[in-house]
Amino acid sequence: MPALNIVVPNADTVKMAWVGPTSRRPKDASLLTLQSALNLAAAGDTVSFDVDDYIFAKRLTVPRRVELTAARPSTLFAQLTVTGGGLSDAANVMLGVSATGAAVTVSSSDAVLDGITVVNPNGVLRPTGIQLGATATGVIINDFQMDGGDQASSYGVNLTTGSATINDANVAGVATGVVVTAASTATGIAVVGGKFSAQNVGIALGAASSPTISSVTVTGTATGTGIDLANSSAAHITSPVVTDFARGIAATPTSTATGPTITDATVTGANREGIALGSTTGATLTTPTVIGDDTAQSIGIQLYRASGVTLNRITVSRFAYGVYTNIADTGTGPNVISPVVSAVSLGGITLGSTQGATITRPHITGTGSGTGINTMNAGRVTISDALVTNFTNGIAAQSNIDPTSDRVNYSLTNIDVRTATTGSTAISLLGTVNATITNVTADMPGTGIVLHETTTTKAEHIIVTGHAGVSSTTGAAILRAYDSTAITVNDSSIDAGSYGVFFSSSDNATITDARVSGVSEYALYGRSVSHLSVSGSTLTNNAAVGNLVVTTAGSGISHDINIHDNTMTGNTRGLNLYTGTSNVTFAHNTVSGQRYVVSAAPAHGVTIANNTITQTGATDEAAVMVTPLYEDGDHPGSYSSSGITVSDNVFHGDGTWVQVGSPDASTPDAARRTVSTPVLVIGNTFPGASTAIRTFANAVEGEDSAAAVAVAAARRAVTGPVAVDARDYDDPNDWGSPCRATGYLDGELVYDGQGAIVDELTDALVLYPTNCITLSLVEALTGPTGTVYHVGDIVTWTLTAHNGGPRSAPAGWSITPVLPTGVTLESMTGAGYSVTGLTAVAAEELPVGADGPPLTVHVRIMSAPSATATSKNVAYVSPPAAADATDTDGDGYVDSTLEYVKPLVIPTLTTDTDQSVTDNDAQGFWTVAGVTPTPTPTPAAAGPDDSLAFTGGVDSATASSLADTGVPVAALAVAALAAALAGTLLIAYRARRHSS
Repeated sequence: MPALNIVVPNADTVKMAWVGPTSRRPKDASLLTLQSALNLAAAGDTVSFDVDDYIFAKRLTVPRRVELTAARPSTLFAQLTVTGGGLSDAANVMLGVSATGAAVTVSSSDAVLDGITVVNPNGVLRPTGIQLGATATGVIINDFQMDGGDQASSYGVNLTTGSATINDANVAGVATGVVVTAASTATGIAVVGGKFSAQNVGIALGAASSPTISSVTVTGTATGTGIDLANSSAAHITSPVVTDFARGIAATPTSTATGPTITDATVTGANREGIALGSTTGATLTTPTVIGDDTAQSIGIQLYRASGVTLNRITVSRFAYGVYTNIADTGTGPNVISPVVSAVSLGGITLGSTQGATITRPHITGTGSGTGINTMNAGRVTISDALVTNFTNGIAAQSNIDPTSDRVNYSLTNIDVRTATTGSTAISLLGTVNATITNVTADMPGTGIVLHETTTTKAEHIIVTGHAGVSSTTGAAILRAYDSTAITVNDSSIDAGSYGVFFSSSDNATITDARVSGVSEYALYGRSVSHLSVSGSTLTNNAAVGNLVVTTAGSGISHDINIHDNTMTGNTRGLNLYTGTSNVTFAHNTVSGQRYVVSAAPAHGVTIANNTITQTGATDEAAVMVTPLYEDGDHPGSYSSSGITVSDNVFHGDGTWVQVGSPDASTPDAARRTVSTPVLVIGNTFPGASTAIRTFANAVEGEDSAAAVAVAAARRAVTGPVAVDARDYDDPNDWGSPCRATGYLDGELVYDGQGAIVDELTDALVLYPTNCITLSLVEALTGPTGTVYHVGDIVTWTLTAHNGGPRSAPAGWSITPVLPTGVTLESMTGAGYSVTGLTAVAAEELPVGADGPPLTVHVRIMSAPSATATSKNVAYVSPPAAADATDTDGDGYVDSTLEYVKPLVIPTLTTDTDQSVTDNDAQGFWTVAGVTPTPTPTPAAAGPDDSLAFTGGVDSATASSLADTGVPVAALAVAALAAALAGTLLIAYRARRHSS
């Protein structure tokens, strides 16, 4: 067992040293004091001393580079000053701390210290292992070891304002491992390898220029800073391992120096900041791994006010914030490449008020709250190829704007956000101007994009895998926009949640190619929204298509809405236009499987046009419903709609298609007026077996503060307030029948047009076309039956028209006789007719079920047949000629009248009107005595003249012309002869059949 060392006090005068190795110890008489041996030794010599522990009161000076050694472990409790080339301690030699201050002080430049070991077994206060003089530069310290005894204010190496390269040091039990004076801007400082265990700071670089630290291991006690960059400039730090400090690697917050280059750093256990860059410029961090301890408000990489930082493939975990930039930082934003940030509770990356930040390929994972990437007040931000998981907000700006905000030119591309957090958002922008958002996928119970007070946002290819929220209104949505303008969303989709797109007090938005399905509220929601266009979209199986309302009267009415060229299928309800929403176009949409398409309650200036609508009617609901449900936001006390047009739509199904008023008379809205101007219904195609229009008692009568607009009087037998105007104008509805609608008034059939039903009330009329009439004609000869007429006689008959409906025949209907040859018209008269030629035109309409005034026709027989014969005339009644049609219903356009049932075919004398396809014609027959032929001379004396001679007349037609009567000549001759021989007068008459 080796002998214990003796502690030798006052060793300054003890002779125990020599120059040379331990094996060449001289005799005692030749021994020297240690200082004498140091003075005597040449550079490179070895100075040996006897084994023991020595306490020196005076500082020893090392004028040249020498090695201290002893045969066995020995301790020199001394303070040494190296004034020459350096000092080496053999492994058996330790320097014990003898007093406060430095164990070794180096005053010469380029000195080399090898293997120095400093211990503090006696707990001397404020010890320092090695300290450089103020001007000492280029010093090399190799394999320095120190145990400072855990004393406060202790230092391993104090470089003061000098510079040194420290290789493979092992320093423990100190407050600070390596320190540079705070104001020192020295260059040439390097710490390579080694281990530093410190209470406060592992390595502190002051204001050093371009210091280098590589492959060091720095361990703390949960306080202080591992590597304190302080105000250093352009530090290069490679592969450090820093553990258990409050701040791992950190610059002073106010440092505006050139930032460090940090490569492959590992920082663990940091409870405040893993790496902090102060206010430096141009720092670069490459592949650092920074792991915290989940302390509240801790930050993995604190950029503070640093400018132009590059973060390349950083890995950060277990902090409140992964990367944080102070809101006051208005410098150049960071360039963050492929960061992996995980287990952060408040935020992944924040950008302060920087400009031009770029974040590429980030993978950021939270703990269920906070924001993945918080752009804060930054501008000109580019984020691409991001995966953000388990935050309340994937990418978001902070919730307030200061007057200096410059949040312009955002570009967000290929963003994937996933979270189960209720009320979450994938992207939330506040106050941005000119943002472009492309290729976003979001799997969450929140909203894909939320906009607050933004201007010019373009979003494309936004795919939301939606989920329900805690209520029907808090689930997923593609977009929510508040107080924003100039929004464009193209190619977006959602398959569950609460809304498709949601607008509040926003203006000028365009939605194209949206695919919305399965939402619990509305595919489209807008309150106080204006200039909104939705097109090319597919809305399927949602609770409702949309709801457009007003937030408050002060926020303004929703207006100027254009919903066009969309497909809507299987949605439970349609589009609600409430609280005075105005100037709405709903056009060129294809709608099927909904309870209704549009509900105005109230709305103004609404055009529903060119849509294809398929649905099965439901009780008290219609495709288009107008009801006084809500107070008008612009007109207190008013619930009335106005300016609603339903035009050029194609309806399929049972209807009802247009409904005005409240079906349930017991509801509060039934006491309110529904419309102040009639609903205009034109150009639509209604199935014949459907109900087209229905009105209720409060359609145009009831409580309302807004005055009704006067309606031009319609030419109808029934007058009253008009709820719906479905007249032809220049764009007639197709009612599914040539005779147009089938009209019911107060439940009674009033016009059977065989088409779609109009169900109106006396107090809520519908103006609709009634164009069909059914005319028939009856002819009656006057005079005794059997009369035979001769040339010069007058034949008289009456023609009576009848209208079988379903509407009155407008004035201008006419009767025209067709006369045989051999007669001439003497007169044609009747009350209310004007006669021109052979046509008598009625001046008055012919009501349904009524007979017209009789028209009396007088003709004179001008020539006789060769033998007694039956003569025939025909006549027909015509509706008003198309050229003579007038505006019969007051819509300002000419209205045609149609005979749909057995329409008129103009007869000729050959027509048998009993067998013709029309009821508009009639015919009459009478007998005319024939001319007695000149007898062939015979021997017998002539007898009395027994021929039937025609007298008078100007018609010289011969018997051959009897063929024009349509009666065979031979038959007429036989009949005439028989009549003459009998001496009787025959009058033949057959009345035209009449059908109602």
